Amino acid sequence: MKAWMKKHKFLIGLFLFSFLLRCIVVLVTPTEIVSDFKTMYDASLEVLHHTTQYQSSPYFLTWGYQMGHVLYQSILLSLIESVTFLKLVNALVTSLIVVFIYLLGLKINRPKDEKAARIMGLFYAIFPFPLLLNTVLTNQHLPMLLVLIAIYLLLSIDFHRGFVLKSIGVGLLLGFANLLRSEQIIMIVAIFLFGLYLLYQKYPWQKLCSCFLLIVVFYTLLFQTVSLVLIKTNLSPSGLENKNPAWKFVVGLNNESNGMYHEGDAQLYATDYERAKDEAIHRMMDWKHLPFLFLKKTKIQWFDSDLSWSLNYDIDPTVYRVLDGWNQIWILLLHFFAGLSLFSLFGKKRTSLQVLITLILFVSFGVYLLIEIMPRYAYTAQIFEAILGSVGVSLLLHFWQKKSHTA
Repeated sequence: MKAWMKKHKFLIGLFLFSFLLRCIVVLVTPTEIVSDFKTMYDASLEVLHHTTQYQSSPYFLTWGYQMGHVLYQSILLSLIESVTFLKLVNALVTSLIVVFIYLLGLKINRPKDEKAARIMGLFYAIFPFPLLLNTVLTNQHLPMLLVLIAIYLLLSIDFHRGFVLKSIGVGLLLGFANLLRSEQIIMIVAIFLFGLYLLYQKYPWQKLCSCFLLIVVFYTLLFQTVSLVLIKTNLSPSGLENKNPAWKFVVGLNNESNGMYHEGDAQLYATDYERAKDEAIHRMMDWKHLPFLFLKKTKIQWFDSDLSWSLNYDIDPTVYRVLDGWNQIWILLLHFFAGLSLFSLFGKKRTSLQVLITLILFVSFGVYLLIEIMPRYAYTAQIFEAILGSVGVSLLLHFWQKKSHTA
């Protein structure tokens, strides 16, 4: 045990530093529970206390997939009925996310560059947006950790030996992530494209197909089984079903609101699937507005800073501006480091992980061109950018090292 701790002292230190910093933020930041988070928290209390008013709510009847996060919170609240406890669990989960950014950062460079992985791990640990988001009862944290574990497991698959159990594990991890936040179709598409890349690299196609099939089957089976159980137990009349999948597209294609939430759209289309579907098609056909809309959405989703979800109380304007400015700098640096990784993507030193993470980001970018956006939704992509950033930092370190030798 002592030998293991000595060998992994940076990893342990990174986790403890991240966790302590996040606990401090949680304890000193009086973030209020608002919007959908308030709706889901109230429903979690109802599940805990065996009341059922939430079951007749149009919100859960239409978007049953939100019940995964509701049940997760209710389980935590059954241990300690405290909002602060929920936020401290967020702090624990996101500290583990920092650890996996470091671990995947170790794997993404060839040869391995531990210094670059350490820099990006520490960089993300003090990134203001995800740091402050621990105070929000969002359903983004645990699913992201499960996805990172799934990627780590996927990379360990040896297609020349056994791959069945690990493929099933990846499918189940992504399935659990999808129970909590219904966006893992992005991961499934990216893994499919990654499979095509491995096929191009002369991996055995029979085993690649079997691996992908196992992932999809167990991912789907878990989600559908839990959904059926929720219906049968009457915990969720809609199970985990999204009864209005067109809604996100209606909002995402609203030129007036730049693809962000629009109250007028909510009143007309939020709970009416047929009407929403017709409107989404109509907006898609009005293609002349789309190029400029996509540019505006790209700027908002990928470059704007928004700490209002965490700092939604009476905070000093100067403090807010300082934090927001710090956050904006971190966003730009993150894009810079991740962007540098493209220089090695087409070279001999690229790794499979670099290809997979790049595909995830490109699929995510394409999806969010069409659906509802807000700066908070960049949370997932920024974690993948931090992993790619290890490649960018490594390139910079090698450039400076080479320059110092020739000076």
